[in-house]
Amino acid sequence: MSTTRLFPALCTWAEGGPDGSWLLQVELPTTFIPAEAVRGDEQEIFVDLNGVTDRRNVLGGIMTRRPARGGDDDRADAAGATRYSIELPVPRGYRGALRFLPVPRGLQVADRPTWLDVLERGFVPAGDHDLRTVADMRRKQVLDLAAPDARPLIWTGGDRPATDSHSGAGEGRPDVDEQVITLGSAPRRTWTHRPQRGPASAPVLVVFDGERFIRGGLLEAIDELVSPPSAVIAIDHAPVGDDGPDEDAAVGQRADDLVMNPRFCDDVLALVRQSAPEVPVRTIVAGASYGGLAAAFFSLRHPEEFRGICLSPSFWESDDQGSRIWDLTPSRADGEPGGLAGETESRTVEARTTTVAHPTFSVDHGILETVIADSVAEATEEFAARGIDFVPRPFVGGHEYLWWRELMLVRLAEVLAE
Repeated sequence: MSTTRLFPALCTWAEGGPDGSWLLQVELPTTFIPAEAVRGDEQEIFVDLNGVTDRRNVLGGIMTRRPARGGDDDRADAAGATRYSIELPVPRGYRGALRFLPVPRGLQVADRPTWLDVLERGFVPAGDHDLRTVADMRRKQVLDLAAPDARPLIWTGGDRPATDSHSGAGEGRPDVDEQVITLGSAPRRTWTHRPQRGPASAPVLVVFDGERFIRGGLLEAIDELVSPPSAVIAIDHAPVGDDGPDEDAAVGQRADDLVMNPRFCDDVLALVRQSAPEVPVRTIVAGASYGGLAAAFFSLRHPEEFRGICLSPSFWESDDQGSRIWDLTPSRADGEPGGLAGETESRTVEARTTTVAHPTFSVDHGILETVIADSVAEATEEFAARGIDFVPRPFVGGHEYLWWRELMLVRLAEVLAE
């Protein structure tokens, strides 16, 4: 028995875009817009397609409102019902997050308070749109949009809904130990998981922005690896308290933790040594954006202890002294354990320090995240001049959690297979 759709598909792909790209037609029926997002004629709809539309160019993402055939009402009883429409060129192989933002009519340039209000009212359509709904790094619902030639995902599970609290990411898993530990300047919520099949000699994995990645299914995915790490330590960066999440405070604390913070680095090293004193190999530290920057910094500060997986690293940032990440390339003295990490000497690192003293990290970035891509190109040359070589690997997307969680698994499997 065949069925007929009342509306065109939400997203339709066609050949013929500039430079061989796809043309993406987005058709949003007004009946698919949640009631709380609708504000009548005083609003327009901006397509927020990661890396493709730009919030600095509002007009480039505004959809055209097309009235229903035979009138201007919003009745949904025919394929020609009132809808919003836009056509966008999208690179081949693209994957990214899609959602819709109600913006004030005539908006061209918005200040931060306006955008914060707009982002809070962002939505994914109701109805049958045939796209997978996931949660992004900020725990907002988005659609997983992939071009016809995008490569299949490895990481397809997870995405448990988030609550108003940052606690409980490991809820329902008796093999996850949740603790509050002081790292850097303040208490941090951490989750420790020891995969059943993880060899005792395998590396430990440290993951920044741990709450989001755990809710996205990180632990389940790691358990499926042929040879998982001996332990996973996921670290969150939101302030710990009873008043619920404070987004501004969380943003500030995350930056303080992850932007080349020696004390935070040394405290994490101490935590790893306490949690896995018997592991004889370097810890793998993985993160995205600021977390990717921190993963490189950890490898530079303690090259005998850490190797990094850097996803869309914020190499454009500088520390409190104005130094860029490559300026922190270690001398022999810089590689010595120090700070709070030096207080925990529960295992010997002689085997590693005599054979491994070179910073090691991988770098992935999106071709559509211009600032990150430019800073990675700059860093590649600067690091090479200092004797540290890496080959950045671009992916077809923007500053994108859907890629980060996928590539974290891919790079982790590569390191564990060595």
